[in-house]
Amino acid sequence: MGHAVGQFLSHAVGVAISPLALIAVILIVSAPRGRQNALAFVLGWVLAITAIFTALLLISAGAGAEHNGQPATWVAWFRLTLGVLIALMALQQLRLSRAADPDSLPPRLQRVREFTTRNCLILGAVLVVANPKNVMQVAAGAVTTASSTSHIGGRIGAAAIFVAIASLVVLIPLAVHFLNHTTGAGTLDRWKTWTVRNQYVIMAVLLALLSAKSLGDGISGLAS
Repeated sequence: MGHAVGQFLSHAVGVAISPLALIAVILIVSAPRGRQNALAFVLGWVLAITAIFTALLLISAGAGAEHNGQPATWVAWFRLTLGVLIALMALQQLRLSRAADPDSLPPRLQRVREFTTRNCLILGAVLVVANPKNVMQVAAGAVTTASSTSHIGGRIGAAAIFVAIASLVVLIPLAVHFLNHTTGAGTLDRWKTWTVRNQYVIMAVLLALLSAKSLGDGISGLAS
């Protein structure tokens, strides 16, 4: 399990660095029924990651991601393809950064403070499922886990660690709100303002790093 965690750590962090999710949870927790709605949002986020990771882990294991104690050849090609796609996404974020208003909320979050608890639950799941970056990184984590360990217990443990790390983006703001309610609101508001202004640059840099990681892993796998 330890080897799998070391291999997929960057992918879990790649999911955790999600500007839209950070902005959303901060907006939700500061609204009426904020705590209840924020918990629903976090639940939706966690359930979506868990469902995607579990499904792709089972598919990858069934497809023979591990062969004689080593990742199968197709795993390396998968990583190469992923790296190319993520590089294209990084270029797209750079183009978006030139046209975007740096101080305006993303359109899908402009009315999030008015959402019901059910809507917040759905939004948490949607921000995972509808974000190609998140789906790709969860897929990479699942394939890496399937190709790194064959033990059921190890895979379950690795999956739990992946979901926990990938959920830090929504868990940390919630912890700040619950543990330091007096000054936490100001801290979260500063985080939100900075993230709104820099979201496209954050994503471009992150995607460039993730692309390099996937390409490097793919090339290394084919060369070994």
